[in-house]
Amino acid sequence: MKHIGFYGGSSIVELGSSADMAEFFNLLNQCVEDIEGKKLLSQFYLRYLPFEDLNNMLSLIKDQDNFSGNLLQKFQKYFEGLEHCIISAKGFYEDFGTYSPVKVIVTDIPYCITEIDRSLEEYDSLGENELPFWLRYENKSAI
Repeated sequence: MKHIGFYGGSSIVELGSSADMAEFFNLLNQCVEDIEGKKLLSQFYLRYLPFEDLNNMLSLIKDQDNFSGNLLQKFQKYFEGLEHCIISAKGFYEDFGTYSPVKVIVTDIPYCITEIDRSLEEYDSLGENELPFWLRYENKSAI
């Protein structure tokens, strides 16, 4: 089992399995009702968070009235980890003038190195029906 988590700025937060992350996104999608929120979650699930959407995602996850108590209790560390990576990405940009995007990655070495270095163009080229990169490693073993 590969470990999955969030990456952004200079931070990696390891959280759980790919099945857990998929469940987190599934429950988020069930709780978010507006089209813009759903588009944002879809972009993040498949690709990454564009810099201009960091505050929107932060607002979405901090508006906990959107979420049931079960989702909040079960996935509290996911909300906290995502917030941490968003803040790290914003700080990295302020300090260095470079956006190190917030994305879901495999956190195990050597895979996390590949994911951190993966170009945004590769993410942008993913079709809507393709698997996100973080779900493609499930059956691969370490090199």
